[in-house]
Amino acid sequence: MKKVSQLIGSFALGAMMALPSFAQPLEQPNSPDYNPKASYDGPYKMNTWSISAHFGPSLFFGDLREYDFWPVTKTSSDSHKESGTFQGGLTINKQLSYLFGARLDGSIGNLRGMKRRMYNRYFEGNYFDVSLAGTVNLKGLLMGPNKMKRWKVDAYVGIGQVFYDATAYDLTGGIPLRETGKMNDWIVPTGLNINYELSKRFDLGLDFRLTHTNSDYLDATYGGDYDRTPNSFVIADQKTSRKGNSELDSYGYGAIQLTYKLGKKALKVAKVDGKWDYKPEEGYYHLRYTDPKVLIKPPKILTLEEMDSVAKANRPKDIDPKLLLDTDGDGVSDFFDKEPNSPAGSVVDGSGRVLDFDSYVKNALATGAACSEIFANVTFDTDKNAIKPEFQEMLKNVAALMNKNGCRLQLAGHTDRRASDRYNIALSRRRVDAVKNFLINEGGLTDPSKVIVDYFGSFKPIADSASRPGLQRNRRVELKLLP
Repeated sequence: MKKVSQLIGSFALGAMMALPSFAQPLEQPNSPDYNPKASYDGPYKMNTWSISAHFGPSLFFGDLREYDFWPVTKTSSDSHKESGTFQGGLTINKQLSYLFGARLDGSIGNLRGMKRRMYNRYFEGNYFDVSLAGTVNLKGLLMGPNKMKRWKVDAYVGIGQVFYDATAYDLTGGIPLRETGKMNDWIVPTGLNINYELSKRFDLGLDFRLTHTNSDYLDATYGGDYDRTPNSFVIADQKTSRKGNSELDSYGYGAIQLTYKLGKKALKVAKVDGKWDYKPEEGYYHLRYTDPKVLIKPPKILTLEEMDSVAKANRPKDIDPKLLLDTDGDGVSDFFDKEPNSPAGSVVDGSGRVLDFDSYVKNALATGAACSEIFANVTFDTDKNAIKPEFQEMLKNVAALMNKNGCRLQLAGHTDRRASDRYNIALSRRRVDAVKNFLINEGGLTDPSKVIVDYFGSFKPIADSASRPGLQRNRRVELKLLP
């Protein structure tokens, strides 16, 4: 049973790996642009359920079987026919992906067998079994989705239970020797299922199955039981092993199968001009015969004329030229600027009005006013981080205001672009640290934790770096006073 369990596990793993492609929708096949790894997320999904009925002859394989391959067909003084047994049942199929699926089976049937040598007995019995199996689409796996399009060939293996009742008789006189009573055992069904798509709803096929049981009692005889004492015991009443000195019993069948494909708006793929024709807007194809990967529509390649037409149709309205102009270079477009002619280097608010940072700080110190959000820049010489004299008095006032009113200060260091990014990042950091240290050491800032520090190198310029004034404006530490 260990090998069987490994085989079942492999099928289950394959089915789980197939789940993401379940019920993928439809598009065109047979395209030179076909991409087997592509997926399609659309509104049209595929039918996946079906139900089958099957009926056919059954065969027993165990101790009471005269020949390995051919059943005995006549009853005489020293033989009993093994043929003439049948089974029938229903199967519920679920297609998990184009290659993998699952099936739930229930079958009822009868079995016969005989053995002259050693046993000199025959048996007759009835059974009912139920099983769950995983399936793999061999035709699709080996030949792809568009060869033998109407055919589906599945191999399957599963696990289940069989419930049976059999009686063994002496060949001489037909005297009952053993009875199983009502018993049940585990089974492992293996098989091959061949189907042909007749219509959008019906498939016709053949199902060949060999079912392995976990018992040597299916024929009311276990290997090595040569005793011919009539009615000596009922096997179900014996507390013995389920195995004699022979192989475990098996049984099988070959059946005709009719399958009805469930699902709404069922479609059958037709051939048009030598190609399979799919029309997803009209209904649903079945995952038994249709691989979702071949239904993906290739991308449409637009001509230059088509692209030009699309561009013109989607062209946005013209932008007001004032949105693109900043006459005074203060960072506020002329469309919003209340003072469009601010002096170069001015600190402005969001409306472009000039703010005198130093006057604001002095006034706040004198009146004890609460801090508001206001900006200023401290600029530096090329490749320097020394604080210029014209900014020292302002920074001392900022430190005093922070000590008095509890303001916070955000510092952001910047450079011009005339060096490598790594060097500029380090230089902008040195400039920020220089301003912070000045506030602490020269300005007497008592709580350095109120200073928030950041640095950006040359990544955030505020002026054109192609000119000397622009380079000067970009060499800065931005001060942002916060409540």
